[in-house]
Amino acid sequence: MEAVLDAVVRVIRREGVDAITTNRIAEAAGVSIGSLYQYFPDKQAIFAALHERHVEDVHRVIEGAMAEHGTSLEAFTRALVEGLADLHASEPELHELVTEHVPEGPLGFRRALRKSFERVTSSERALFVLPNVIEAVVHGVAQQPGPVEARLARDHAVEAALTCLASCENA
Repeated sequence: MEAVLDAVVRVIRREGVDAITTNRIAEAAGVSIGSLYQYFPDKQAIFAALHERHVEDVHRVIEGAMAEHGTSLEAFTRALVEGLADLHASEPELHELVTEHVPEGPLGFRRALRKSFERVTSSERALFVLPNVIEAVVHGVAQQPGPVEARLARDHAVEAALTCLASCENA
């Protein structure tokens, strides 16, 4: 299954999103189309599995930020936004493909962010504002065309999240 998921990434890097077909994925994974269909009945199932893998990556970033900076809301917010922005910028075409085909992804992402922030604040305003702002700016970073632009966008995302945090704390 991992070979198939990794093959999607390789096909996107080499040939672009439009080249994603089950036949092309199977070929890149080095498996027969029958083997692919044994695990994934269609492309949507592959996209759902890629989304699940992405969710696991997001949880690792959240847990890492919590473990390292869980005592400071500002440091936690900064580390979280930086880590998530970097994660989303690393494979932007893949992220866009998965987001397009797994529409519940952004909602789940906001829920996970809210649960994370509930561990460091009880402010209802912060619990509403931060997950929504972070979801928007982090996914926006993935849309940037190159590494320099993505780095700038990440820095702006951190700045936006910290500004919102300050606003929530001063309210």
